[in-house]
Amino acid sequence: MKLENENLHKDGFTTLKKWMENRNAGKTFVEYFHEYGYKTIGIYDAGDLGRMLYEEVKDSDITVKFFVDRNAEGIGSIDGIPVIFFSQISEVEEADVLLVSPIVNYEAVNRILSEKGVTLRTMSFKDAVFEF
Repeated sequence: MKLENENLHKDGFTTLKKWMENRNAGKTFVEYFHEYGYKTIGIYDAGDLGRMLYEEVKDSDITVKFFVDRNAEGIGSIDGIPVIFFSQISEVEEADVLLVSPIVNYEAVNRILSEKGVTLRTMSFKDAVFEF
């Protein structure tokens, strides 16, 4: 199943632009997660975008439990937080929500999780950025 977003460049640019506009307006993911009662999260993307999100929340009361990335083996961990393959998601400590990067097809991630019987709540990074 294809996980790459076919509109990667357009979606990525638009989402990052909105994220920076939000940050310039003093809105962060920390407040967004608080609004929904999320205290623990997983991040689907251990690349640049996932690491930037981690940097935004790491000094707060939001705990990142794991990163998911197709290159997990080459990364291992980030600040002691495990980076796992998609197939390992049911093996890690559960989080309140998995935030899915805009470079990944959100619907495909949900289908795969459902097929594997994983009931982890997911959230589209792109949708979240445009919601707050």
